[in-house]
Amino acid sequence: MPKARERDGVYYRKDRGSWWVSYNDATGKRVRERVEAHTRKQAVDALSLIRTREERARDLGVRPASDISTADLMARYSRHQKPRIRPTTFARLGGILETIKMHLPEQAKAISKLTIAQYIETRSETVKPATVAKEMSVLKHCLKLAVEWDLLNENPAAGARLPKLPPGKTRYLTPGELKAALQTAPEWLRAPMAFAACTGVRRGEMLSLRWMDVDKANRRVYLRETKNGALRILPLSDAALTVLGSLPEGVAAAPVFAGVDAAKLSVYTKRIFERLGIPDASFHTLRHTAASWLVQNGVDLYAVGNLLGHKTARMTQRYAHLSPYYMATAVGKLDGIMGGMVGQNVLG
Repeated sequence: MPKARERDGVYYRKDRGSWWVSYNDATGKRVRERVEAHTRKQAVDALSLIRTREERARDLGVRPASDISTADLMARYSRHQKPRIRPTTFARLGGILETIKMHLPEQAKAISKLTIAQYIETRSETVKPATVAKEMSVLKHCLKLAVEWDLLNENPAAGARLPKLPPGKTRYLTPGELKAALQTAPEWLRAPMAFAACTGVRRGEMLSLRWMDVDKANRRVYLRETKNGALRILPLSDAALTVLGSLPEGVAAAPVFAGVDAAKLSVYTKRIFERLGIPDASFHTLRHTAASWLVQNGVDLYAVGNLLGHKTARMTQRYAHLSPYYMATAVGKLDGIMGGMVGQNVLG
């Protein structure tokens, strides 16, 4: 491999197995980046084009957008996100990015506000508003980073108007509905359903639970794969301990709900509810059920939010109307003000 000439801005990195260039950008900042080159001459030619681009940007005061393809931008975004999000979230990200690529121009710089509006309109015809919102959240973040990476001059998705989302679902089961569902479910499905209803855990939290995370002596489990990425300690009720006791205990690193597939769990649970005439319920409904029953039995919203692992109090407020004390306590605050105004001498 030929040696790099001193201070010519082109060099070969053995640790990366690729040619790199060094230059000052339009703002005077020193930049080092890899270029697509197999020989020194190709690297020098690439650097010449880069310097011409930066000089033009310096003269005009405007940095031209790069020629990166949408596919390459999505690939870079995926690599950026992989160490920053949970494995299960990253697995879903791949599908979302593939869907987005199908509806966007081949070059990233060709993505415009009109393109984004057309994307939202097209997707809204075939998928739910929540799906469109999720995809747009990913796209906005990707384009925002593209601006930070100096690949685009602006984020065309910023400020895009999304379809109106329906109110968050808080459908919960009655004790009779849950009992019927457990009796109808196949044997392998009963323990996961019962545990979710006893604890309010999310599907991913439950399926990532290992026997080393179960502390029966102190009646608690350690949830490591949480939505917020933070370890959560969940106390266990007698019912939850009974469910765990019904399962064959494996080695420390073995999953508690061994052999249970996430997709199959959701599909079969929904089928059970549909068979019972409860078509608007899903596996996630069991989480709402646990929260709703706690609130209905007088557990304060703060405690419920902690048990569910809610990041903000606003997420728990959806259950406030179920509390037999919440609204009564609220209206009771008026007594101190109205007490002297509505006596018999006033009302006759």
